[in-house]
Formats: sequence, structure tokens, C-alpha cells
Amino acid sequence: MSNGGNSDVKTLIFAYMSLVDFILPVFVLLGLFWSISKLDFFKNGPFSTRSLQLAFFLRIAMGFGLFLIYSYHYPSRQDADTFKYFDDSQYMYDAFWTNPGDYFKMLFGINCNTEYFNTEYFNNMSNWVRSYDNGLFNDNRLMIRVNAFLRIFSFGNYHVHSIILAFLAFMGSFSLSKLFFEVSRSKVLTYVAVFLVPSLVFWSSGILKEAVLLAALGFFAYHFYQLFDSNRTWKNYVMLFLMSCVLIVLKLYVFMAFFPAIIIWLVVSKWRRSLWVYLLMYILFIAIATLIGEINPRYDFVNLIVDKQKQFIRLADFYPVNSRFDLEVLTYEFWSLLLSSPEAIFNVFTKPWPNELNSILYIPSFIENAVILLLLVTTFVYRKALKVKEWDFVIFCLSFCIILYTVIGLTTPITGAIVRYKIPAIPFLMMAVFMLIDFDKIPIRFTQNKLSRWINTFL
Repeated sequence: MSNGGNSDVKTLIFAYMSLVDFILPVFVLLGLFWSISKLDFFKNGPFSTRSLQLAFFLRIAMGFGLFLIYSYHYPSRQDADTFKYFDDSQYMYDAFWTNPGDYFKMLFGINCNTEYFNTEYFNNMSNWVRSYDNGLFNDNRLMIRVNAFLRIFSFGNYHVHSIILAFLAFMGSFSLSKLFFEVSRSKVLTYVAVFLVPSLVFWSSGILKEAVLLAALGFFAYHFYQLFDSNRTWKNYVMLFLMSCVLIVLKLYVFMAFFPAIIIWLVVSKWRRSLWVYLLMYILFIAIATLIGEINPRYDFVNLIVDKQKQFIRLADFYPVNSRFDLEVLTYEFWSLLLSSPEAIFNVFTKPWPNELNSILYIPSFIENAVILLLLVTTFVYRKALKVKEWDFVIFCLSFCIILYTVIGLTTPITGAIVRYKIPAIPFLMMAVFMLIDFDKIPIRFTQNKLSRWINTFL
């Protein structure tokens, strides 16, 4: 065959592969859109099919935007979060064809901590071993395993992974929306809090930990709420166990912030409500955490937070970071954490500040912070007289946010990291603030117009 013939064949092969790379994500996307209209999971909720499809479309658009930003913003692909777990999963996936036994051992973490697996697979990966290790769980490995599993069906197409993970996060958000609606009875406020917050949608719409985290948190919150009802089933307990495992491995500090808040919500709803009950319950959780630390210093929460701060500061020293700021250096004493907590909460709640807007990725979070502050001011002008159960929910949401914000603020000296790390708390914070506002007191021209009526019909 002539050189010209070889060139034509190569061109046809390249065109075919490009066509497959385009068609496969479109096929997966259309299938998931169809599932939203057909699955009972989505029918058993407050929203119309078209409003859910719109919410999912926004996530897909954000996911593609995230892909473009990381593609052009990061000169080194292995430093881009959305690519590094995907790329590393290739080494694990290759074993699926050459040595399936090795693949499944790595996928499930069975007898794979040996020199053989390090030499053959793990040493080739850039992120299997983290740059810092706190001796607990390595969440990088979970994301690599998830992508290695998805490669069986995706044929290595990045956008298929992105779409599937965005759909997983969307399902978690939908589960959370069912909880929010049952408490608030407002479609509009629930839809906004769960599906329309830009930074929340953006960071949970790609191949990032936040997509899996939001999915697990949404499922956990909804199925835990079913325990409040006498109609709970064994499925609720199974889902709670599975989602707890995911949260503990993926983001232990998120689980440890969420668990006491939701447990106390359950206790006060079943027992009695008073400020003293809340205080005593939190003192009890602190006492239990302290006792665990006394039994095994490795799990002492004060040591974990201080060590995490030190690791993050060293990381910020090693890599050039534009958004770094100074933190009060913690000591291995509980009072050190307590005294630094107000500043920590303030930083997470308000950052990024106007002088830190050196990246387009910070702008949505900056606008959201301003909107939340405006809404908080609105609560003082148009405050709602909440029912007891509504107060329980608001206190639960704010408790989770305060605990999570405290941990993030004490340990994180980088504004860019704060923007991402506080994502799990945002829907709860938004919903709590919405619940405090009496929208019936707001001038009718803002709440009763053609646009608001159309929105209610659309949802």
C-alpha cells in the first residue's frame, strides 16, 4: 500500500475515533435525560420532569465549563484535580484486561498493599500516595477506583465520566431536595438552594471529589430523615450504612461535622427542645471525642485538626499559591482551637474578599457570599415566626455549617481551597436562611408577578 493509502487509512481511523468520542457522551447524556422522566426515583419528588431536566442540564453545562477551565488554566495536567484521578485510573483499568485478578483486588482494596502492586501499578500513578498523610483515609484512592470502574463502560472517554458523576451528584441533590421540601413546603426555595447555587453546581459537576461527596451527603441526609417517621424501612438503614462508609473514606471531617448535628436534630424531635438540651448534647459529643482521643491518640480530634493545619501550611509553602493568607498557628490544646474558632468561621463565611478575586473561579463564591449576607439582613426586616419543627431544622442546618466552617477555617490557609471545601454546607445554609424569611411580608410586587407565577407553574 502506498504512503498516500496509509495516510487515508489513518485519517479514517482518526475520524472514526473522534466520532465515537463525540457520540458516546451524547448517547449517555440522552439516556440519563430519559431516565429522569421515567424512573420512579425522580417521580417521587416535588418537582416536574422538565424542571429536573433543566437542573441536570445546568450541571452538564457547568461540568463542561469546568473541563475547559482546567484544560486551559493548568499547564500541567497532573496538577489539575479533574484530570489527575481520571488519568491515574488508566493504570488500574489496564489490569482489567491483562490481569483481572489484580484489577479487582485493587478495586476493592484486597491484599494489594504489597511491593508487587506498588511496582506494577501504584508507582506509575501520580496521586495514589498523597503529598501529605494524616494516617487515616486516603480519599484520592477512592476517586481513582471510581474512575477505574467507570472506564469499563466509558472506553476511557473523559466526558462520559464527567456526565455520570454529575448525574450521581444530581441524584444526591434531588434526595436533599425531597428533605428540604418536606420541611419547608416551598418548591421555589428548595429548588434554588439545591439546584441553582452556581458554586455548588460548578464544583459538583465534574470528575471531582465534591460530586461523590454531595451524592453521599444528599442520600445520607434524606434516608436519615426517614428515621423520624414510623414508615422507615430496612432500605433506609442500608443506605445510611453505605453512605456513611463513603463519607468517612472520602471526607471524614464532613461526616464528623454532619453526624452530631443530625443526631441532635433527631434526639430533640423525639424528646424535648431547649437550649440546655442542645448544649448538653454537644458537650456529650465533645466528651466522647475526647475519650476516643485518650484511648487512641491517633484519633484525638484536637491533634487531627492541628496536624491538618500544619500539613496544609507546608503544602502552601511548597506550591506557589496566589490566594494564601496567614492563619493563627494552633497548639495541641483544646483552648487554642476554641479561641481561634471565631476568626475561622468568619474567614470561611466571607472569603473570597474583593482583594482576592484573582481568579474567575472565585467570582461566583464572592457573589454568593454577598447574597447570603443580604438575605441575613433581610431576616431582620422580614423575620418569620417559625414553628417548633422548623426551628429544629434551622438549628440543625446552622449547626452543621458552623462545625464544618470551623474545621475548614482552622486548617485551611488558602482561599481557593475554602471556596471548594465549604460546598457541602452551602445548600443547608441557604435553606436555613430562606426558612427565616417571611416572604409574605415582602412587597407583593416582588413575590406576586408573572415571573413568579410562571416559575411556580414550571416547577
